[in-house]
Amino acid sequence: MKMFDGNPGMANAWPRMGRLARLLATGGMAAQAALAGTAHAQDTQPSTAADGDIIVTGYRYLSEDTSGTTNLPLPVEKVPQAISLVSEDFLKAADLRTLGEVAQHTPGAIFAGNPQGFGSVVKLRGFTGGTAIDGLTVGSLDYEPDYATIERMEIVKGPASVVYGAASPGGLINLVTKSAKADTASYVEALGGSWDRWRIEGQLAGALNAEGTVRAIGIAAHEEADSFMKIANSSKTVIYAGLDFDIADGFTGYVHGGYDRYRRSAFDGIPTLPDGSPAPVGRSFFIGSHDFNLTSKVGRVSAGLDWEVSPVWSISLKTNYQNTDTDGPSAFGFGLEEDGDFLIAAQNFLKNKREDFSVGLSSIYKLDETGLMDSFISVSALYQDTELTTVGGLPDFPEGPVAEANIFDGVKAIEAIINTAQLPGFTYEYGQRLEYLTLSGQAVIKVADPVTLLAGLSWSKPDVSSRLDGPWVDYSRGGEMSYRGAITVEPISGLNVYASYSESFQPQLRVDVDGAVLPPLTGSQYEIGVKYVSPDRRLLLTAALFDLNQKNKGLFVEQGPDGTDRYKAVGKTRHRGLELEAVGQITAAWQIHAGFALLDPKITRDDNPDVIDKTVPFLPKSTASLYTSYEFGGGAFVGGGIRYVDSVKTDFDRVTKDLPSYFLVDGSIGYDFDRYRVQLNVKNIFDEHYYINNYETLFYGNVVGEPRSFAVSVRANF
Repeated sequence: MKMFDGNPGMANAWPRMGRLARLLATGGMAAQAALAGTAHAQDTQPSTAADGDIIVTGYRYLSEDTSGTTNLPLPVEKVPQAISLVSEDFLKAADLRTLGEVAQHTPGAIFAGNPQGFGSVVKLRGFTGGTAIDGLTVGSLDYEPDYATIERMEIVKGPASVVYGAASPGGLINLVTKSAKADTASYVEALGGSWDRWRIEGQLAGALNAEGTVRAIGIAAHEEADSFMKIANSSKTVIYAGLDFDIADGFTGYVHGGYDRYRRSAFDGIPTLPDGSPAPVGRSFFIGSHDFNLTSKVGRVSAGLDWEVSPVWSISLKTNYQNTDTDGPSAFGFGLEEDGDFLIAAQNFLKNKREDFSVGLSSIYKLDETGLMDSFISVSALYQDTELTTVGGLPDFPEGPVAEANIFDGVKAIEAIINTAQLPGFTYEYGQRLEYLTLSGQAVIKVADPVTLLAGLSWSKPDVSSRLDGPWVDYSRGGEMSYRGAITVEPISGLNVYASYSESFQPQLRVDVDGAVLPPLTGSQYEIGVKYVSPDRRLLLTAALFDLNQKNKGLFVEQGPDGTDRYKAVGKTRHRGLELEAVGQITAAWQIHAGFALLDPKITRDDNPDVIDKTVPFLPKSTASLYTSYEFGGGAFVGGGIRYVDSVKTDFDRVTKDLPSYFLVDGSIGYDFDRYRVQLNVKNIFDEHYYINNYETLFYGNVVGEPRSFAVSVRANF
């Protein structure tokens, strides 16, 4: 069964269940795929000249409000946890289009592929990260979100179960959707680029009443593109709208909603040779078909109310609903031999529907009136219900569940073989349900002028069930407690030194050889760090050292008689590392977004003594990034940077070849005049040839990284 490390919001279960269950049972093969309160946002805003004309101002990389993610009304430098910030401006400046590209610019984050084209997988501190929208977790993103609707990202690293209940030990990525503020810009933008890429995007925002207490925002975007790979292409349409209200003094609310339709060619990489060498084909090589496309239709709505009951007491209520439905066939190759022979199989998604509903109630009570200045208590209740329903097919080829092909016959010949697949083929139904309630509390007490203590705990009760061509099976367990604690010292204003301990747990749906569900994944982390924010709050510097452990990771044992993979809960992994980051303005004209990370992932306990103290494969030990821009007088600006990823082991003992390191250089140049901006971005300037792995195994091969590309955009503010 083709597998990858699934999103923790769905209990680390495999979201594309059944891909190879019957296929492998027939063929006799198996594969183991072994970021408050005092926010000073630095968003791009238009300024107004004396004659009323709009003047475009420069990009701002630092946007620092993280209270919606941490439930802590603290400025970012006082939160005792590493948090990386990605603003809308930075996304635009570097022309970032995917979560994978964002990961390449984030210390501690790793782009771990795009399995089957369902969306980028991002690992945080070596573990698959969770996803949240507007501070509420969602099961997973089975698509690539469009950033026209995103105001900023908050990438919180380390265990967060005290806030979210079931959560990855690595952390989560919170996508904050756009709201209608008093100074939100209206604009239209057109873009064109490599491989016939074109895009049109528009945003309209403003007040609906004279008092400005009711504001609206509307966004629409459409993009189409071919690819450097033959046959592959994509298209997306995005519609988004929102209302923001000032209901009364200290009482605000919002309702936001949107619809995405995203179609792309199904592609899952090129198999490698048995020793791990890449297939001897060009970067444009493609295993797939014009007729094999995945289409995701995503509808979502979020709403919230914030009430400042008194100067010391505030209440927040928010909710999210998201419905994602993906369908279409996907072909893939595996088992490449020296003579070029390999096997082709396919999976047809008649329906892959995920529904996420979350509602959270939180309250903060400040303790200033009790004499504990700058202290508070935060309590919250979070309910989440996530359900996945998959109706899939395993198509037959004329010769059986798999087809044979030779890679040297070329793309067209392979496509012809793929097109002989009889759809839908053998069908199956798979379902997952994850429903849980989390109650949590955190206390921040300033015990002395420079010293602040944090303590937190949560209780979470997950109800977990799944089915495969049969009745639902309940795998629910008892409630789980999680804890965190921290101490922060501020020796001088703006400089904070902290030490923290935090825990995570994450239910699993994987089963053992007796059909019993594995115990939850559990994680614990010790972290020490330093944060500094400049007096003008335009530059944030962070450094963090961490020691992160996880237990009960599922290890593949065998395929059961019903075609499902069976695991055992063994082993303990320890990830130690260092992360450095600088975000914001060095001078009024000079912006920077830079990071560096070291990771040492080891197996410290396992039934197999041969792997103890071995480095965990498919995780680079070092990554680095830099993107900087400078605005000259007169409206001109230039930017550029690098993305570096170290080599990656593909086997404990290097039986197969490492994935080579890669170093990408990007650049941009542009000009602002009146209300207009013209910008040119070039990525991978030196056309570096690099690879990314999708499944933590070479059996299905690797994906080739994108060659040199360019994009030209023209934006008009009004």
